[in-house]
Amino acid sequence: MLSMIRQLLDNWIVRAFFVVLIGVFVFWGVSSVVMGIGASDAIATVGGQPIKIEAVNAAYQRTLNAYATQNSGREPSKGERRLFADQALGTAIDRAAMELEARRMGVVAPPAAIRQQVFAIPAFHGPDGKFDKATFNAVLANHNLTPAAFMAEIASGLKTSQIIDAVTAGVSAPAPLVDQIFAYAAQERTVQFAQLPFAAANPPPAPAETVLRRYWRDHPGRFSTPALRDADVVVLSPALIARGEAVSQAEIAAQYQQEKAKFAQTPTRTVEIITAEDAKSAAALANAWKGGADWAAMQKAAAAATATAIVMTDAKPSDLPSATLAKAAFAATPGEVSAPVKGALGTYVFKVTKAVAGGDKPLSAVADQIRAEIQLRKARNVVDNTLSHLQDALAGSTALGKLPASLHLAKARVSVDREGMTVDGKPAGIPGPAALRQAIVKAIFATAPGNTPQAVSGPGDSYYAIAVHRIIKPALKPYDKVKADVLADWTGAQVERQEEVAAAKLLTAVKGGKTLAAAASAAGLTVTTSAPMTRAKPAKGVPPQLAQVAFSLKKGAPTMVQTQEGFVVGVVSDIAEPKPGSDKAFHQRVADSLGQSMQEDVLQTYAAALRQRDHVKINTKLLNQISN
Repeated sequence: MLSMIRQLLDNWIVRAFFVVLIGVFVFWGVSSVVMGIGASDAIATVGGQPIKIEAVNAAYQRTLNAYATQNSGREPSKGERRLFADQALGTAIDRAAMELEARRMGVVAPPAAIRQQVFAIPAFHGPDGKFDKATFNAVLANHNLTPAAFMAEIASGLKTSQIIDAVTAGVSAPAPLVDQIFAYAAQERTVQFAQLPFAAANPPPAPAETVLRRYWRDHPGRFSTPALRDADVVVLSPALIARGEAVSQAEIAAQYQQEKAKFAQTPTRTVEIITAEDAKSAAALANAWKGGADWAAMQKAAAAATATAIVMTDAKPSDLPSATLAKAAFAATPGEVSAPVKGALGTYVFKVTKAVAGGDKPLSAVADQIRAEIQLRKARNVVDNTLSHLQDALAGSTALGKLPASLHLAKARVSVDREGMTVDGKPAGIPGPAALRQAIVKAIFATAPGNTPQAVSGPGDSYYAIAVHRIIKPALKPYDKVKADVLADWTGAQVERQEEVAAAKLLTAVKGGKTLAAAASAAGLTVTTSAPMTRAKPAKGVPPQLAQVAFSLKKGAPTMVQTQEGFVVGVVSDIAEPKPGSDKAFHQRVADSLGQSMQEDVLQTYAAALRQRDHVKINTKLLNQISN
């Protein structure tokens, strides 16, 4: 090859080409350094406008913090982290596209509207129920937000909402469609049915030995060992390594100080609340409550007085419907009925049934959680530092059983079926969490014997390698060892067939013109009549298999279904079509649900059009940096 190039260089045309080629490389190299090409910190561009990685990373970190709070400090998996990063970027892209659209259309967010919306947020209210700047700053700081950034988000939201309102204005479900769906969902059917349970059948006497042996041979799938695979498994998993990682008290204390806000416990109250229309009704209800009425009685009393009664469980101050109510509830003594409290929606009477004080959890209460987090973080570092050594060892054809201890591997030799069980029906000794074990079993049955082991990524940032040695085919178990199982299985099959024949005779009689009651009576069975039911609300006591089929039958048409308990023969005895205006609330819910679905479809189409028009480009390298 080199000699060929030397010969070509004797040609002046080729020499000129190489000069140009070298010049191009020099220009690209110099321009990359001087002009900073490829060094952009934009994770995406929308309409040529950059989205900085810092903004997406901040949203991503807030999602991680929320995840940790909701999952007792557990860190998300690699796949979950990538999903959170994609969601953060998607939100930023949609926001940027909407900002451009608002700019093109001249949509603005007046300062007065921004201020009004901020002042209306209950989380920013002080003890007097009004906006408090100190509370505002504290809440933002707790969520790693600056006032300027938060106000910009509010302004963006107001502009976006104006566009969304304009786009979705007039989008509603057509009345004929609403009526059709309402008629479908609200139609009521009544069924009559007779049950033939296996448990009530008379089992046949035990058959001759030859019959059982024939049954044993004819049903090998029921009396054979499962297909097994014999394999070596090695696992490199943070979950397994973490338990051996040493963590000092100083490390725990340092992380506690860094993440103290995460361990802050928000004060909550569980409150029984009655909202009356006026102070007089509220006072009367309060007197009855104080007189010893329980909550069930108060709910009935509230309904009679056209008041509403609800229970709010573990509610934060911002969850309660009124700042005045929140202030009173969090100052109340648990177990005592309050005096009437005037609010925007009416007059409240309440009783606090559980109170959880707020404040920081002490280090002693969260030390174990922090230790586990640090151990898992250290274990992930061990996995990251070890993976390349494991890959090198596997590339060198080192047998899995001879991999060195320095690789921090958990090893096992297993004979396992597709369910992860041994031949004795016990869980195979595959190391790792359940999701990882399932992934390994699936891989074992997807791998041919004699394969070259490779490090494969698994759930929980884990890696594993497998070597399948042989396939163990199913084998019929000796008759003497499974004789009792054969007899039980044969008896069950005979009872099932016996009841199926009886149910078929009953079905034939009804099809022949008899009523179900008459046919069932002749067979010594009882008939049950259900309450009217809809597709969404089956009647109590009706087998689900029958309820599902009942809405495909004509009135008077019989059917037969099998359940785990036996056979059921049923007939649709009545079909009641909903009358127009019979259930206005449900009709409105159908209309609202269909309308909302159509609006969401319109918005998704609109957002996709904006992305296409604005030529969205994503820097996948920077996106990977966030989630990794």
